[in-house]
Amino acid sequence: MTPQAQGLWARLLVRALVVAAAGVMALGFLGAGAAVLVAALTVLTYVLLWLRSRFVGGAWPFLPGHGEDAGEAPDPTDFR
Repeated sequence: MTPQAQGLWARLLVRALVVAAAGVMALGFLGAGAAVLVAALTVLTYVLLWLRSRFVGGAWPFLPGHGEDAGEAPDPTDFR
């Protein structure tokens, strides 16, 4: 995300609300420690997804189309 991207603040607000909602739900069901853990894991997920989007240009080593199976179409039911 660049600061000039359209909808940047809306996306950040929605993600912050999702993190807060996950933390509040975990607080209600599991307690304070679990709420902090759930909120931290939610933030980590967003950070990892953001990092993945930064490397979509081909530098990310785990994208389909790179490596030995580059010629095959991915099978969504193959869980190797």
